[in-house]
Amino acid sequence: MADAEMAAFGAAAPFLRKSEKERLEAQTRPFDLKKDVFVPDDKEEFVKAKIVSREGGKVT
Repeated sequence: MADAEMAAFGAAAPFLRKSEKERLEAQTRPFDLKKDVFVPDDKEEFVKAKIVSREGGKVT
């Protein structure tokens, strides 16, 4: 959604979208395919997680 479209939300707009700086940081942050994963969650469908260790068939 463009900044002009966000104006329709009035005073709530800054809370509905991250700043340009935060978006750029998120886009340039490396994603490690061996450590970064998404896991099922009861409240939210999936959440981000990091793999800390692997032992045999167990991942934590």
